[in-house]
Amino acid sequence: MATLRGFGNPLSPSGRAALVDDPPHHISADAIQVIYRVDPDKARAYLPDGLDLHPDALAYAYVADMVKVSDSHPDQAWTEPQWSQYQEGILGLYCTYQGQPGRFSAYIYVSEDWSVVFGHFMGFAKKQGVIHKTKIQPANPAFGPIGPGSRMRGTVDRFGRRIFNVDIQLTEKIDDDAVPSHGHRVYTYRHIPSPSPQVPDQRQLFALDLDRATTIDAWKGTGGVEIFTDVINEDLDGFQPLEIVEAYSFQRGWTTKAGATLLREDHR
Repeated sequence: MATLRGFGNPLSPSGRAALVDDPPHHISADAIQVIYRVDPDKARAYLPDGLDLHPDALAYAYVADMVKVSDSHPDQAWTEPQWSQYQEGILGLYCTYQGQPGRFSAYIYVSEDWSVVFGHFMGFAKKQGVIHKTKIQPANPAFGPIGPGSRMRGTVDRFGRRIFNVDIQLTEKIDDDAVPSHGHRVYTYRHIPSPSPQVPDQRQLFALDLDRATTIDAWKGTGGVEIFTDVINEDLDGFQPLEIVEAYSFQRGWTTKAGATLLREDHR
Protein backbone atom coordinates (compact mmCIF):
# COMPACT_ATOMS: atom_id res chain seq x y z
CA MET A 1 0.00 0.00 0.00
CA ALA A 2 1.36 3.42 -0.94
CA THR A 3 2.28 5.76 1.91
CA LEU A 4 1.30 9.39 1.45
CA ARG A 5 3.65 11.90 3.06
CA GLY A 6 3.75 15.56 3.96
CA PHE A 7 3.15 17.96 6.83
CA GLY A 8 -0.54 18.25 6.02
CA ASN A 9 -2.36 18.32 2.69
CA PRO A 10 -1.76 17.95 -0.15
CA LEU A 11 0.00 14.68 0.61
CA SER A 12 2.02 12.88 -2.04
CA PRO A 13 4.28 9.82 -2.34
CA SER A 14 7.43 11.89 -1.75
CA GLY A 15 5.90 14.57 0.50
CA ARG A 16 7.19 17.36 -1.76
CA ALA A 17 3.69 18.54 -2.68
CA ALA A 18 2.71 19.54 0.86
CA LEU A 19 1.84 23.22 1.10
CA VAL A 20 3.66 23.55 4.44
CA ASP A 21 7.24 22.45 5.17
CA ASP A 22 7.94 20.16 8.09
CA PRO A 23 8.82 22.15 11.25
CA PRO A 24 10.93 23.43 12.89
CA HIS A 25 10.63 26.79 11.14
CA HIS A 26 13.25 29.43 11.88
CA ILE A 27 11.50 32.80 11.63
CA SER A 28 12.56 36.43 11.80
CA ALA A 29 10.67 39.71 11.68
CA ASP A 30 11.59 43.29 10.84
CA ALA A 31 8.68 44.81 12.71
CA ILE A 32 6.92 47.83 14.07
CA GLN A 33 4.53 47.37 16.98
CA VAL A 34 2.27 49.65 19.00
CA ILE A 35 0.93 48.58 22.39
CA TYR A 36 -2.30 50.26 23.46
CA ARG A 37 -5.26 50.02 25.83
CA VAL A 38 -8.69 48.82 24.73
CA ASP A 39 -12.11 48.55 26.35
CA PRO A 40 -11.74 45.48 28.60
CA ASP A 41 -15.40 44.51 28.42
CA LYS A 42 -15.25 44.35 24.62
CA ALA A 43 -11.79 42.83 24.42
CA ARG A 44 -12.51 39.86 26.70
CA ALA A 45 -14.99 38.54 24.15
CA TYR A 46 -12.10 37.81 21.75
CA LEU A 47 -10.26 35.50 24.15
CA PRO A 48 -11.01 31.74 24.21
CA ASP A 49 -12.05 30.10 27.47
CA GLY A 50 -9.11 29.76 29.83
CA LEU A 51 -7.33 32.99 28.93
CA ASP A 52 -7.59 36.12 31.09
CA LEU A 53 -7.08 39.60 29.71
CA HIS A 54 -4.05 41.57 30.91
CA PRO A 55 -5.15 43.70 33.90
CA ASP A 56 -4.37 46.88 31.95
CA ALA A 57 -6.38 45.64 28.92
CA LEU A 58 -3.36 45.82 26.62
CA ALA A 59 -3.62 45.11 22.90
CA TYR A 60 -1.01 45.25 20.16
CA ALA A 61 -0.94 46.14 16.48
CA TYR A 62 2.04 44.79 14.55
CA VAL A 63 3.28 44.80 10.96
CA ALA A 64 6.45 43.06 9.80
CA ASP A 65 8.49 41.84 6.88
CA MET A 66 9.11 38.17 7.65
CA VAL A 67 11.59 35.46 6.68
CA LYS A 68 11.08 31.73 7.29
CA VAL A 69 13.63 28.94 6.78
CA SER A 70 12.65 25.33 7.46
CA ASP A 71 14.93 22.62 8.78
CA SER A 72 13.57 20.41 6.02
CA HIS A 73 14.67 22.92 3.31
CA PRO A 74 17.62 24.78 4.84
CA ASP A 75 18.72 26.39 1.54
CA GLN A 76 15.33 27.78 0.52
CA ALA A 77 16.24 31.41 1.35
CA TRP A 78 19.06 31.22 -1.22
CA THR A 79 17.59 28.91 -3.86
CA GLU A 80 13.92 30.02 -3.81
CA PRO A 81 13.64 33.28 -1.84
CA GLN A 82 9.93 33.65 -2.62
CA TRP A 83 9.40 30.45 -0.58
CA SER A 84 10.83 32.06 2.54
CA GLN A 85 9.61 35.67 2.46
CA TYR A 86 6.23 37.01 3.50
CA GLN A 87 4.54 39.95 5.19
CA GLU A 88 2.41 39.85 8.32
CA GLY A 89 0.02 42.07 10.24
CA ILE A 90 -1.45 41.21 13.66
CA LEU A 91 -4.06 42.49 16.08
CA GLY A 92 -3.79 40.75 19.43
CA LEU A 93 -4.20 40.88 23.19
CA TYR A 94 -1.81 40.36 26.09
CA CYS A 95 -3.23 37.78 28.46
CA THR A 96 -2.50 35.05 31.00
CA TYR A 97 -3.35 31.39 31.48
CA GLN A 98 -3.47 30.45 35.17
CA GLY A 99 -1.20 33.42 35.85
CA GLN A 100 1.34 32.60 33.10
CA PRO A 101 1.76 35.68 30.85
CA GLY A 102 1.71 35.51 27.09
CA ARG A 103 -0.07 36.93 24.08
CA PHE A 104 -2.97 35.88 21.90
CA SER A 105 -3.05 36.98 18.26
CA ALA A 106 -6.77 37.26 17.54
CA TYR A 107 -6.37 38.28 13.89
CA ILE A 108 -3.32 37.60 11.73
CA TYR A 109 -3.02 38.66 8.10
CA VAL A 110 -0.25 37.23 5.92
CA SER A 111 0.72 37.52 2.27
CA GLU A 112 1.34 33.83 1.43
CA ASP A 113 -0.99 30.83 1.35
CA TRP A 114 1.49 28.46 3.05
CA SER A 115 1.65 30.79 6.05
CA VAL A 116 -2.15 30.84 6.28
CA VAL A 117 -2.32 27.04 6.29
CA PHE A 118 0.56 26.58 8.74
CA GLY A 119 -1.21 29.02 11.03
CA HIS A 120 -4.39 26.97 11.02
CA PHE A 121 -2.41 23.79 11.75
CA MET A 122 -0.89 25.49 14.81
CA GLY A 123 -3.96 27.39 15.98
CA PHE A 124 -3.04 30.85 14.68
CA ALA A 125 -6.05 32.70 13.26
CA LYS A 126 -4.67 33.66 9.85
CA LYS A 127 -6.17 35.13 6.70
CA GLN A 128 -4.50 36.15 3.47
CA GLY A 129 -4.09 39.89 3.05
CA VAL A 130 -1.98 42.63 1.50
CA ILE A 131 0.56 44.01 3.96
CA HIS A 132 3.12 46.78 3.55
CA LYS A 133 5.65 48.45 5.84
CA THR A 134 7.82 51.48 5.29
CA LYS A 135 11.32 50.45 4.21
CA ILE A 136 14.02 52.95 5.15
CA GLN A 137 17.10 52.48 3.01
CA PRO A 138 19.82 54.89 4.21
CA ALA A 139 21.21 55.31 0.67
CA ASN A 140 17.91 56.88 -0.42
CA PRO A 141 18.29 60.70 -0.32
CA ALA A 142 14.74 61.05 1.00
CA PHE A 143 15.54 59.08 4.16
CA GLY A 144 19.12 59.22 5.34
CA PRO A 145 20.17 57.06 8.29
CA ILE A 146 17.62 55.59 10.67
CA GLY A 147 17.52 57.57 13.88
CA PRO A 148 15.39 59.78 16.13
CA GLY A 149 12.61 61.30 14.07
CA SER A 150 12.44 58.47 11.52
CA ARG A 151 8.84 57.56 10.72
CA MET A 152 7.36 54.23 9.63
CA ARG A 153 3.88 52.99 8.83
CA GLY A 154 2.45 49.51 8.44
CA THR A 155 -0.77 48.88 6.52
CA VAL A 156 -3.04 45.84 6.21
CA ASP A 157 -5.65 45.46 3.47
CA ARG A 158 -8.06 42.71 2.51
CA PHE A 159 -10.63 42.54 -0.29
CA GLY A 160 -9.38 45.92 -1.45
CA ARG A 161 -10.21 47.66 1.84
CA ARG A 162 -7.93 48.99 4.58
CA ILE A 163 -8.19 47.05 7.86
CA PHE A 164 -5.70 48.89 10.02
CA ASN A 165 -2.72 51.25 10.08
CA VAL A 166 0.08 51.25 12.65
CA ASP A 167 2.53 54.17 12.90
CA ILE A 168 5.73 54.92 14.78
CA GLN A 169 8.15 57.83 15.02
CA LEU A 170 11.45 56.79 16.56
CA THR A 171 12.74 58.62 19.62
CA GLU A 172 15.56 56.53 21.13
CA LYS A 173 17.66 53.42 20.61
CA ILE A 174 17.13 50.83 23.34
CA ASP A 175 18.95 47.69 24.44
CA ASP A 176 18.56 44.38 22.67
CA ASP A 177 15.71 42.32 24.20
CA ALA A 178 14.28 45.44 25.88
CA VAL A 179 11.04 45.22 23.87
CA PRO A 180 8.35 43.57 26.06
CA SER A 181 8.08 39.88 25.16
CA HIS A 182 5.73 38.55 27.86
CA GLY A 183 7.93 35.50 28.12
CA HIS A 184 7.92 34.79 24.37
CA ARG A 185 4.87 32.63 25.04
CA VAL A 186 2.02 32.65 22.55
CA TYR A 187 -1.39 31.15 23.15
CA THR A 188 -3.14 29.66 20.14
CA TYR A 189 -6.66 28.37 19.63
CA ARG A 190 -7.32 25.72 17.02
CA HIS A 191 -10.89 25.22 15.87
CA ILE A 192 -11.40 22.21 13.58
CA PRO A 193 -14.97 22.17 12.27
CA SER A 194 -16.42 18.77 11.57
CA PRO A 195 -17.37 17.67 8.04
CA SER A 196 -19.85 15.15 9.45
CA PRO A 197 -22.60 15.15 12.10
CA GLN A 198 -21.08 11.91 13.45
CA VAL A 199 -17.80 13.70 14.31
CA PRO A 200 -17.68 16.55 16.86
CA ASP A 201 -15.96 19.86 16.28
CA GLN A 202 -12.65 20.30 18.10
CA ARG A 203 -11.57 23.43 19.97
CA GLN A 204 -8.08 23.30 21.44
CA LEU A 205 -6.16 25.88 23.47
CA PHE A 206 -2.37 25.60 23.21
CA ALA A 207 0.64 27.30 24.75
CA LEU A 208 3.62 27.64 22.43
CA ASP A 209 6.95 28.83 23.83
CA LEU A 210 9.08 30.32 21.06
CA ASP A 211 12.54 28.75 21.05
CA ARG A 212 15.80 30.76 20.84
CA ALA A 213 13.89 34.06 20.76
CA THR A 214 15.99 37.21 20.64
CA THR A 215 15.37 40.86 19.74
CA ILE A 216 17.93 43.21 18.19
CA ASP A 217 18.14 46.67 16.59
CA ALA A 218 15.38 47.93 18.87
CA TRP A 219 14.02 51.47 18.97
CA LYS A 220 11.36 53.09 21.11
CA GLY A 221 9.07 55.80 19.82
CA THR A 222 5.68 57.41 19.73
CA GLY A 223 2.94 55.61 17.87
CA GLY A 224 -0.60 55.41 16.67
CA VAL A 225 -3.15 52.81 15.60
CA GLU A 226 -6.15 53.26 13.30
CA ILE A 227 -8.71 50.45 13.08
CA PHE A 228 -11.39 50.36 10.37
CA THR A 229 -14.51 48.55 11.56
CA ASP A 230 -16.70 48.89 8.45
CA VAL A 231 -14.88 46.30 6.31
CA ILE A 232 -16.48 43.03 5.24
CA ASN A 233 -15.55 39.70 6.82
CA GLU A 234 -14.06 41.35 9.92
CA ASP A 235 -15.17 41.93 13.54
CA LEU A 236 -12.80 44.51 15.04
CA ASP A 237 -14.89 46.70 17.36
CA GLY A 238 -13.05 45.42 20.44
CA PHE A 239 -9.66 46.54 19.09
CA GLN A 240 -10.36 50.25 18.90
CA PRO A 241 -7.56 52.10 20.76
CA LEU A 242 -8.37 54.05 23.90
CA GLU A 243 -4.81 55.06 24.81
CA ILE A 244 -1.40 54.49 23.23
CA VAL A 245 1.05 52.98 25.73
CA GLU A 246 4.31 52.20 23.88
CA ALA A 247 5.66 51.89 20.34
CA TYR A 248 8.67 49.96 19.06
CA SER A 249 10.66 49.11 15.96
CA PHE A 250 12.81 45.99 16.15
CA GLN A 251 14.09 42.81 14.57
CA ARG A 252 13.19 39.55 16.30
CA GLY A 253 14.07 35.94 15.56
CA TRP A 254 12.84 32.63 16.96
CA THR A 255 12.21 28.99 16.12
CA THR A 256 8.68 27.58 15.90
CA LYS A 257 8.49 23.87 16.64
CA ALA A 258 5.50 21.54 16.52
CA GLY A 259 5.84 21.24 20.29
CA ALA A 260 2.91 23.21 21.67
CA THR A 261 1.36 22.22 25.02
CA LEU A 262 -2.34 21.34 24.94
CA LEU A 263 -4.02 23.27 27.77
CA ARG A 264 -7.66 22.40 27.23
CA GLU A 265 -9.86 20.71 24.64
CA ASP A 266 -13.57 21.00 23.97
CA HIS A 267 -15.71 18.87 21.66
CA ARG A 268 -18.99 20.31 20.41
